[in-house]
Amino acid sequence: MSINKYDEQKFWEEVDILFPDIVKAITSLAKKSYISITNLRNGVTWWSEKAMEYFGMQENYTIRGQEKSKRSIHPDDLEDFRRGFLERVAGKNMDEPWEYRVSDGSTYNRISARAKMLNDKDGKPFVIVIRYNNYGISDEVDATTGLHTEPALDREIREFLEESGQGALLKIGLDQFSHINVMYGAAFSDKILNCAAQELLRLLKGKGYVYRLSGAKFVISFKKVSKAELQQIYDEIIDAFENTEVEGKKIPLKVSAGAIFMEPYMKETNAVRSRLTYALNHSRLEHHGELVIFNDEVCGSDENQFELIGVIHQCATHNFEGFRMFYQPIADTKTGKIRGMEALLRWELEPYGMVSPGVFMEWLEEDPCIFDLGNWILRTALTDVQKLRKETEGFFVNVNVAAAQLERREFRSAVMNILKETGAKPEELCLELTERCRDLDIHFLRGEVEFFHSQGIKIALDDFGTGNSSLSLALELPFDELKVDMSFIRDIKQKPQNQAMVQSIVDYARRTNTETCIEGIENKEVSDYIEKFGSTWQQGYYYSKPVPIDRFEEVLREKATEKE
Repeated sequence: MSINKYDEQKFWEEVDILFPDIVKAITSLAKKSYISITNLRNGVTWWSEKAMEYFGMQENYTIRGQEKSKRSIHPDDLEDFRRGFLERVAGKNMDEPWEYRVSDGSTYNRISARAKMLNDKDGKPFVIVIRYNNYGISDEVDATTGLHTEPALDREIREFLEESGQGALLKIGLDQFSHINVMYGAAFSDKILNCAAQELLRLLKGKGYVYRLSGAKFVISFKKVSKAELQQIYDEIIDAFENTEVEGKKIPLKVSAGAIFMEPYMKETNAVRSRLTYALNHSRLEHHGELVIFNDEVCGSDENQFELIGVIHQCATHNFEGFRMFYQPIADTKTGKIRGMEALLRWELEPYGMVSPGVFMEWLEEDPCIFDLGNWILRTALTDVQKLRKETEGFFVNVNVAAAQLERREFRSAVMNILKETGAKPEELCLELTERCRDLDIHFLRGEVEFFHSQGIKIALDDFGTGNSSLSLALELPFDELKVDMSFIRDIKQKPQNQAMVQSIVDYARRTNTETCIEGIENKEVSDYIEKFGSTWQQGYYYSKPVPIDRFEEVLREKATEKE
C-alpha cells in the first residue's frame, strides 16, 4: 500500500508528541558524532547527551556565549572555530565542514563540524543544527574486512576478565604479507585480507568471534574451547589459507598463531594482549608456524608464575616499582681495562625476591608499557654512567632497545630529551638493537641509524651471528659495533667451526671499520684464547657478573688495581 499525502501528515501528527524523545534517541545511537540545535531567535542551544559527555557540559540547554565546558579548543584553532560558527549562523558555507581540535584532557582530538539551517514559515533563519564528528574515537568496524577492530576486542577482553575470568583468544598472523603487498599492490592485498576474513567467518560458524587488528593480523575470541578444539580449528585455518584464491589467482597464505587461555588471576587487558603477541611471535620465529599457547610456553599450569607476571606488569605501568639496573663490564681486549658497561634490567620485590629478565622481558617487550619502561632504563643508565667519568675517561654505557620502542615516532625525541635532562654526552651512549629489531623494515632502520649517528650516538647489533637476518643487516646498515653471541664462545677451543666463525666476523668488522664485542668470556683461559682473534671488546663473568652501580664502581677500582 502506498503512503499518500494525508497518511504522511497523519504519521507526523501522531508521533509529534514524542518528537523530542525521538531526536534524543537518534543522537544517542551515534558513538563518535554529537548534535547541537540552536534557536537563533533567543540564542538557546540544546546539546545531545553524547555532546554533553564529550565536551564536559553540566546541562543540556545553554545560552550562546555562556557554555561551560571542561574541554578546551586548541589555542591555534580558536579563530577558525569562531569564524566557522559565525559563518554558518549567517548562512554561509553550509555545505562545507570546518575543523578544529579539542582537548580531552591528555591529548587533542580533531573535530569536524557540519551545519544545516532551518527556516521558519516566512523563510527566515530560525534553527541551526550542527553535527560534530570526533576523529579521536576509533572506528570499531574495519572498512576492508567488515570485522570489528581493536577497541571492540579490548572491550570483550575486559568483559572476560570482569565477568568470569574464562575464555580463550587465538591470534593469527599472515606471514610475509609485506611481500604480497609489494608483488600485487595495496588494492589487491586488501582483497586478500577480505577473503581471509570471510574464510575465518565461514570456518568458525558461530564458535568464536573474529576481529581485525592492524596489518595482516586477526584475533578470534572463544567463550569456551578446549586445547584440542583450538588446535583442530587452527589446522582447518592452515588448510583453508593454503588454498586461498582471489579473482582467479591462487595466493597460498602461510600463517602463524598464538593463543592464550584466560585465567581468574589475570587482571589487565594490556597484559593479556602482550602475552598473546608473545605467543604469536614464538610461533613465527621459533616454532615454524605451529600453534603456541602462552599458558604452556611460558608458565605451564603454574598459577604463581602467572601471578608474578601480573605483578611485574603492574609495576611496569606504575612508577617502575621493583625494577633495578645492573651493569656488566665491557673490557678492552688488548689492555684488559674496563672501558664501558652494558645496562641490564632486573626486578626484585618482596616476597618474590630477585626475578631474572628471562621470566618477563620477552612478553613485556610486546606491551605498550615498554616505551615508558625503556625511557626509565635509559634515564637511569645515563645518570649512572656519569658517576664513572672520573674513574675512566671516555666511559660509555650500552643500552638495549626493543623493536616496540624503536618504531615509536617519539623515540628519537625521547632519547635526545633524556640526554639533555641527565647531562650525559651522546658519545657516552651506545644503543643495542635486540633480536626483534631485525624484523623491522630495512629502510626504516637505516633512517634511525643515520639519525642517531648524526647526533653522535653509536649503534650496536646484539647477538650477531644468530638468526637469518643479522648478516644481511650488517651488510646493509653502518653499525658501529657487532656483539658476537656467546653461543659461539662455548667450548670454542674444541670447536673449529666456532673458531672459524668468530675469526670471520672479526675480520669482516675490521675491514669495514666496525668494532666487535665478544660476549660470554667466563675465565682468564677463555679471555687469553679469544684475544688472538683481535676483537675490540670482551664481556663476561671473567670481568664481573652484572652488579648494581655502587658495586660496579668497586669492581672498576679493583680491576684498575689489578692492572697496576
